Amino acid sequence: MHKLIVPRIRGILYCLLVLFVLLAVRLLVVQLGAAKPLSKLASDQYKSFIPLLPRRGVIYDRNLNELAVSINLNSVYADPTRIKDKDSTAKRLSGVLKIDEAGIVRKLNKNKHFVWLARKIQPNMERALRRLSIKGVGFIKEPQRVYPDKTLASHVLGFVGLDNVGLEGIELEFEEFLKGAMGWRYTIRDAKKRDVPGYEYKEIPPADGDDVVLTIDEVVQAIAEKELDKAFKKYNAKGADIIVMDPWKGDILALANRPTYDPNDIKEYPMEARRNRVICDFFAPGSSFKIVTASAVLQEEVAKPDDEFFCENGKFRWYNHVYHDHKDYGWLKFRDVIKYSSNIGTMKSAIRLGKGRLYRYIKRFGFGKKTGIDLPGEVKGIVRPPSRWSRLGVCSISMGQGVTATALQLACAISSLANGGYYVRPRNVDRIQDKDGNIIKRFEPKKMQRVVSEDTARELRQILRGVVEGGTGKRAEIKGYYPAGKTGTAQKIEADGRYSHRKFTASFIGFVPFDKPRFVVVVVMDEPSPSHFGGTVCAPVFKKVAEELMHYYKIEPRDET
Repeated sequence: MHKLIVPRIRGILYCLLVLFVLLAVRLLVVQLGAAKPLSKLASDQYKSFIPLLPRRGVIYDRNLNELAVSINLNSVYADPTRIKDKDSTAKRLSGVLKIDEAGIVRKLNKNKHFVWLARKIQPNMERALRRLSIKGVGFIKEPQRVYPDKTLASHVLGFVGLDNVGLEGIELEFEEFLKGAMGWRYTIRDAKKRDVPGYEYKEIPPADGDDVVLTIDEVVQAIAEKELDKAFKKYNAKGADIIVMDPWKGDILALANRPTYDPNDIKEYPMEARRNRVICDFFAPGSSFKIVTASAVLQEEVAKPDDEFFCENGKFRWYNHVYHDHKDYGWLKFRDVIKYSSNIGTMKSAIRLGKGRLYRYIKRFGFGKKTGIDLPGEVKGIVRPPSRWSRLGVCSISMGQGVTATALQLACAISSLANGGYYVRPRNVDRIQDKDGNIIKRFEPKKMQRVVSEDTARELRQILRGVVEGGTGKRAEIKGYYPAGKTGTAQKIEADGRYSHRKFTASFIGFVPFDKPRFVVVVVMDEPSPSHFGGTVCAPVFKKVAEELMHYYKIEPRDET
């Protein structure tokens, strides 16, 4: 018996020895290799890092009226590990949050300590949830972007996403300044995940975003949008744009599009409504573009304002193509060619000028390149070099066909004539400042190249005054203020490449007063009907906006003398 017991004891001792060796190896592995991960796992169970969100910067108009602000709303989260009856809890939450019960169940069944249930809920929902007192459900305050004026200036302001990141407009372009910097708070929690009061903790406070001050004037913006909206609806247009600009500084006082949207409720609007047509859509400008041809003709002394052109009684053949005027004009002085918007007279002056010089002035006026405005998504339009023009190119382009432009490019071009001949870069932002009003960055007005001489600009202003006084732009006339401008009506191109006889782009570009311009106003209407002429559709919008501008800025009318 004794002989049998000894080997068994020896076997047990060997087994224990092997176990001790394995345990020693395991302890060694834990101590040397897994100590840090395990230590972190233990630490995470009683330590907590809470993100502290910054308040996004305010966007102001030029008079420091708030156009975009941030408020704090509560978001709802859950710790699924602390919720026992998940189906019952999901049902209760669904009734208050008005979201799918099955979706809540899926979130509560996740093996996580944190899941979002709803972001940035309204105060009435928050109160209802607090009354339920559901264990494992909590609240975190998050900033919510709010646009107090709803649709006003929406295409300028843009909007932010759920995580308060800018996605369009100024919100996107100046995200770096508006967003601020995240902060953190380090706390100690007990076994029930509750913060331990009185225990030492560390905190890095968030840095709020800087504020952006626009050149937009909230009152001017409201005036422009009101009148544009009326015309947009009256003429059943597909789209519409308006710009009010200071021609001397390049300040954009108003910029609007139709259709529009409310950035407070972005999901309710299609992409079409959110597109900033003023800078993202290009079109054939039609007769509005004749200011370029006329400027080049006068600057290069190809013709003088009183030189006469024979307008072929409304029918002109050039390289086996027949061009027409809307009226059968005979002899017209060059100033009247522009005044009555004669296509044939304009073409004949452009033929004298030549395509090389015409192209040079097209580029000088800023067509075929971006204006550089501080908004995302701007396009250049299409301006082909003369080597790619057809034999008909000089005729078509001189009257605004065969070239495309944006509404903002037209505003910059007419501003060059209003301010005495300089191209001015448009600006939408005046400055960036901190919460105390200290300026971080200022965007100064910037004059670029000289486009035409001061004398040529003066002559053009007088000619464009004639357009309103007795030409195609008579519906833009304002007694006592003497506006000037140019009408435009352009055929759109159909899918087969031919010019449409049903679809048109109408425009009016002008300034007021003509001799000492204060404001440039550009109005564009896409596919208006039943009328489609710029002088009929867009000139009255210019008139109403310009009239209200005069009253708002307390500019007194002058008598006839």
